[in-house]
Amino acid sequence: MICVYSCKRYMLSRQLQNICKDRFMAFAVLERGLSMRKLAILAILLVAPAAGIGQQPIVSPGTISRVTVYRGQALVTRQIEAELPAGVADLVIPDLPARVLPESIYAQADDQKVKVLSVRYRQQAVEQETRQEVRQLDEQIEQLRRQIKHLTANREHLQTQWRLFEGLKDFTIAAEKSDLGRGVLTFEPIKGLVGLIEQKGKEYLEQRLQMDDTMEDLNKKLDLLQRQRTELVADQSRTERQALVTINSPGGKVRLDLNYLVAGASWQPQYNLRAEPRTSTVDIEYIAVVNQTSGEDWKGVSLSLSTAEPSMVATPPELKPLLVGLTPGGQVAAQSVSSSIQAPWPAAAVAQQARQIAVRKSEVAGKGMAATDELNRLALENQLLDLNLSGGVAQQFQKELEQVARREGVSVTYDLPGRLNLPSRSDQQIVSIALISAKADFVLIACPLLTDYVYLQADILNASQTILLPGPAAIFRSGQFVGRGDLPLVTIGEQFTAGFGIDSQVQVTRELQDKVTRTQGGNRIDTFTYRLAVNNYKDISVGLRVLDRLPYTEDQAVRIELGRSDPPLSTDEQYVLTQRKKGILRWDLQLAPKTTGTKATVITYSYVMEYDRNMRIEPRSQEQTR
Repeated sequence: MICVYSCKRYMLSRQLQNICKDRFMAFAVLERGLSMRKLAILAILLVAPAAGIGQQPIVSPGTISRVTVYRGQALVTRQIEAELPAGVADLVIPDLPARVLPESIYAQADDQKVKVLSVRYRQQAVEQETRQEVRQLDEQIEQLRRQIKHLTANREHLQTQWRLFEGLKDFTIAAEKSDLGRGVLTFEPIKGLVGLIEQKGKEYLEQRLQMDDTMEDLNKKLDLLQRQRTELVADQSRTERQALVTINSPGGKVRLDLNYLVAGASWQPQYNLRAEPRTSTVDIEYIAVVNQTSGEDWKGVSLSLSTAEPSMVATPPELKPLLVGLTPGGQVAAQSVSSSIQAPWPAAAVAQQARQIAVRKSEVAGKGMAATDELNRLALENQLLDLNLSGGVAQQFQKELEQVARREGVSVTYDLPGRLNLPSRSDQQIVSIALISAKADFVLIACPLLTDYVYLQADILNASQTILLPGPAAIFRSGQFVGRGDLPLVTIGEQFTAGFGIDSQVQVTRELQDKVTRTQGGNRIDTFTYRLAVNNYKDISVGLRVLDRLPYTEDQAVRIELGRSDPPLSTDEQYVLTQRKKGILRWDLQLAPKTTGTKATVITYSYVMEYDRNMRIEPRSQEQTR
């Protein structure tokens, strides 16, 4: 017994030595071939179970809670709640829209203990449409097709019966002829036969017409449903789109947000301006026209409208050097530059080119490093225009760029109150942004040199906390629609001008009262006298701004001077600084009520023009003066 026990102890001791030896050799190999970082990764992989092994992914579609609509895209946020086991688990969010941008999908959790390890996008083919409204249309279409099929079968059966009846009718007529030939035919059988043929023919005709009408109605309904379905599933296929989120959590109920961009969503500002001249107010109804064809319905969501560019790029673009060289003719050249850019630019094309560059720049600016080449190309065009254009035109180009950036580069976001519903459909949808009641200074504008009509105009102060973006406006005065106009960009605290249609109760006429020409030395001197008459048919006093003009010149060989003016010209500071020096004449009048005919308000003015008598006056365009 002692020998056996000693042998067992010896064998056990040898096994332990072999195990220790094997482990020592294994660790020696690992120490020689692997770094500590690799050892750590290997240990984690050996100890930690892989996510999803032996587990089914948890499916939770969540609900859409927030949407921010940009110009061309929308950022959608889904709130997801799910019961997850402790550790690593996969969460599937199904029913993503057809126009989702897969590279934009990301998830985040409020609880710091919940870690989002990865977010993946995948597609799966399905037998039926995943959207409820499409499935409902499919059911209705299938029901209509069954009805059409049954109706077609009934119509064929009716035709078969009629053919059998016609065969019986022909047989009966042949039998009657035989009886007539034998002299045994009487009147009553003939009468009954004719009545039966007439009755059956009428019944067949009525049934056939009724079936044809029903068939036509069913085909119209089917065509309508098919067109509705085509609009809903445009550019879509029977594919379910899913986000697969891998999460490491302590377990229990987990809340997270899944965010993604979708195409097919945009908005444009639009306004209704409702003027009340008697109370000196204008109500500004600021609305948005939203196009939503993303492929999913937004029900009960918090909606925001933004003019910003949805950018998810962390790396800025790289500014590349601009290599230039010389070319014959004194022109500046650069590599990869088109001849159209190097050619001299007319001033009329400057504004259009500035808009094109600014718009294209705004489209790609949010792509960061990925748009480096495009942004450098646009910068190249901009700098080459500086190099090639004359000083005045180059400065004008830069001013145009600044104005375009001011109009189109303003980044604002409007958070709309309440919860809104915006289904995915092809027609435009209207949502309200703000209702602003603004103070306004109303004045009538008359320019008889251009038109006989007198227009009502208002200077409106935006005292709200809302920036008004450029957009079309429907104009109302005292509840009546008077026309359409355009609203400029109006910042907070800024004043803007809007027109409110024609006022036919004020009329203005203009006439050349006198013209005297004389010669002094080698010069010709012309003296012009004009008379403007204003008739006010209103029973109230109104303000009127009358505009006229005299020629102006930058040519030192021509002298143009305003003579007398009764009443005097306006002393408005902005007018004096900007328009007066270019020959624009302005009178600010207050018209008494019922001043017409001999009581009409009269404006008279004169001016003198002196120039070489061997020359003649001709108009010059703005481009010619540059």
